Amino acid sequence: MAYIKIVCMFQGVKIITMNILRLFFLSFCLCFYNIAIADDTTRKITFGLAGVTEQDRPFKLGTKVLNEISKKIGHEIELITLPIKRAKLMLENGQIDAELARIGEYADKSISFIKIDEPIVKLPFYVYSMRKDIEVNKIKNFEALKVVTIRGQKFSQIYFKNFDLLFVNNIKSGFLFLYKGRADIFVVDGISSSTVMNSLEQEKLGIHRLEPPLAVVNGYTFFNTNNADIAQKFEKALKEIKQEGIYDNIFRETK
Repeated sequence: MAYIKIVCMFQGVKIITMNILRLFFLSFCLCFYNIAIADDTTRKITFGLAGVTEQDRPFKLGTKVLNEISKKIGHEIELITLPIKRAKLMLENGQIDAELARIGEYADKSISFIKIDEPIVKLPFYVYSMRKDIEVNKIKNFEALKVVTIRGQKFSQIYFKNFDLLFVNNIKSGFLFLYKGRADIFVVDGISSSTVMNSLEQEKLGIHRLEPPLAVVNGYTFFNTNNADIAQKFEKALKEIKQEGIYDNIFRETK
């Protein structure tokens, strides 16, 4: 009988020990799960904006729009400026999470990005020139034109594919190409060019913006493929700030 009691006691202790170990293991897993969830909801998301500086209007607009989206999705968002070519490589390699604004043709067959269907911005592309004999709606008749554009800008490469294209690394250099007679026209979107136009006082240099815009195209946000969950939250929040009038207010108030 004493032997049976000892065996029963031993089995009881064994069962209690196993239950304690199970509880410890479950608590351990739950702790790491909570840490993982916390890390996911608090990690900073980095957006790139290519071809502009922090003083340019697109950066100021982007910062304010992302700040409103950040409030809705619960993630801190950082916006950085990058050279156009480097931005694409960094997005592909996961060094940044997203690019804020690129035209739809930005994605190509060799690289798979997540494109947000809701446009982040409408981009009016303008022609700048010192020549007054060029009409925007007949510009393709001037096949001998030397066209200067920002390196990596897809719009000009597509629209002027049969023209003599010259490339510069920034907007200021594009205007200076016109002033020095190295190009006939400079093509750039009106939002990106606005700050540089004012600082250069391009009309005093004899540079004119031709009307109307050559085209108005949608700019879209592209995410790295590892950020599908963030991309969905981002699109939902973008639609909401548009519906609430916040988006339009930002564009009206930001110079």
